[in-house]
Amino acid sequence: HNIIISHSPTIYVSPLEEDSTMAPDKERHTPFLTSLIAGGMAGTTVDLALFPIDTLKTRLQSPQGFVAAGGFRGVYRGIMAAAAGSSPGAALFFGTYETMK
Repeated sequence: HNIIISHSPTIYVSPLEEDSTMAPDKERHTPFLTSLIAGGMAGTTVDLALFPIDTLKTRLQSPQGFVAAGGFRGVYRGIMAAAAGSSPGAALFFGTYETMK
């Protein structure tokens, strides 16, 4: 449903065209390709956001010490390989999940 909020306190809800043709008891299904693309993008986004934090955590846990393990230098080194590796796995997971639910 589209929710249209005006300046008045009334909220209007209008159905989408595709919803008006569906029976009320039927559930909408996301196309498999859409799930694959969304999953791949979500997995890549998470890995790109958390990669530097994970790198710093690993360096903090290093037995040789944080500074000797690299400190804050090069926290993005290897990020492309991580992103390329996470995208297919996340896409398949999300696509399979959406299909099986």
